[in-house]
Amino acid sequence: MKRFLALILALGMLLSLAACGADTDTTQAEGTQGSASAAGEESSGGEAADTSDIYGSVAVQQGGTFVIGASGDPQSFNPDYLSDDYLWPIAQNMFNRLVKLTTEDTVIPDLAESYEFSEDGMTLTFHLREGVKWHDGVDFTSADVKWTYDTIIAESWNKSTSLESVESIECPDDNTVVFNLKTPDVTIISKLGWYGLFILPQHLYEGQDPATCEAATTNPVGTGPFKFESYQTGVGVTLVKNEDYWGDEPNPDELIFAIYSDQDSMYQAFLNGEIDVMGSSVPVANVGDLDGNDAYRTFTQLAQNRTYITFNFSDPDFSKVEVRKAIELAVDREGIFTRVGGAGAAAEYYVSPLQTDYVDESVRIPDRNVEEARALLESAGYTLDADGFYLHATLDGFESGNFSDIAQIVKANLAEAGIDLTINMMEYSAWGDKVKVNQNFSITMLAGYQGPDISGLAGRIQSDGSSNFGGYSNARVDELFALSNVETDVATRAEEYSEIQQIMADEVPMVFLLENGGEYAFPNDILGTPYDLPELAASSEYTYLARTAE
Repeated sequence: MKRFLALILALGMLLSLAACGADTDTTQAEGTQGSASAAGEESSGGEAADTSDIYGSVAVQQGGTFVIGASGDPQSFNPDYLSDDYLWPIAQNMFNRLVKLTTEDTVIPDLAESYEFSEDGMTLTFHLREGVKWHDGVDFTSADVKWTYDTIIAESWNKSTSLESVESIECPDDNTVVFNLKTPDVTIISKLGWYGLFILPQHLYEGQDPATCEAATTNPVGTGPFKFESYQTGVGVTLVKNEDYWGDEPNPDELIFAIYSDQDSMYQAFLNGEIDVMGSSVPVANVGDLDGNDAYRTFTQLAQNRTYITFNFSDPDFSKVEVRKAIELAVDREGIFTRVGGAGAAAEYYVSPLQTDYVDESVRIPDRNVEEARALLESAGYTLDADGFYLHATLDGFESGNFSDIAQIVKANLAEAGIDLTINMMEYSAWGDKVKVNQNFSITMLAGYQGPDISGLAGRIQSDGSSNFGGYSNARVDELFALSNVETDVATRAEEYSEIQQIMADEVPMVFLLENGGEYAFPNDILGTPYDLPELAASSEYTYLARTAE
């Protein structure tokens, strides 16, 4: 059991995120604050840092309005119901989780002050903060936690698989929540700090449609540092300071998330001073432009966030492993990185290189080989048509960051191997309906955070994974994920993930293109950003934003 708890501590120190949250279909180092202590003892989940002098010796202004760039309109204001990257940075300022992840993906307390596991690892008890209120003045209690997680599980909401080890949840009192587990789970603490597991107000959601009720559309209510004020489609979302916030008093009076149609226009607005903080990284083409500019400071970070293409396994062409392997051999990963990779890296392995305990360096993505790709297609029975192609297909994607540029490079790469690829780029919501909801596609492109634990990969290739839109399924892979989730020995767990990587190499459920990284820029007269205070802030929580005093 001590090894079990020690591993949880290690996992809490090896996490990684970026703003999009999270499980972005597009979105970020080793921490020092862990999650559990010796068996049966209580853990704070990471001690909150001293906030008495967070701006150092610099005098700052109190209050004010801060404008933050946003990449699109939220699909709703229910942060758990859907995978919605546009809501993610807004939600982190309105809602709370039991624990949360900093920009360096350290687990720190949120609504839970502390927690402990039982000796056998089968019970996990959270001790909640007292005196927390919802934005409408109603008391927050353990019943809200139980209702939220019970609903996520029962209704199979977006991140229900993160709670698959939970047998039942009990509330012995208003400030205590007890998880009864089916098996010990070395991943659960880090997952609870991740995507789609914000605590919702039971009194506003129970008995209502989670997608269309008032709390999900026109009047969202959380427990976070900022409260919902207004939303105008295509323009932005306004949040105001929560005067009754249970945590450190927020400095800004108001946050405005201004919506921009593309990253380039957001960046230009940032340079023009129209927005105070970019809600995304600097566009790839502009990485390094601000070096040496005394008006700005920048932070560069490689993310556990990977761009890849994946397939519909019910499609007669892409159900063939030869076709998937041919595509993997045809794409020019180094060329993609050189042209649009920015602060990232070319993909080399089947798991993120930041997962240093689990990368099997003997299982590498093969180097580009166009002739071998063509030979594989011919071995699968394909012949060249009058246009010189073995195969015609459409890649359905959505407009985000460098996706369009990458898609065009992939199109040119595959043409050399005799595959004619039509690119169909859509708005995110249209893509979601076509690909995520209806599985009406042959090939698609995704990116996203593949953490916070190595088991985050399961969401993309486990049979019931929340981002496994193409229906890939391998019983042995599912078994290995289940085994690794209860395994307390890192070396044994690494062996299980080594086998998963080998299966991925053999079956190619996805073709990895790019390890995403970002350069994040801020004006020098604005302090308290999440990157300035990684030990305090979640990736998009702006509690401490402040302008320097003139």
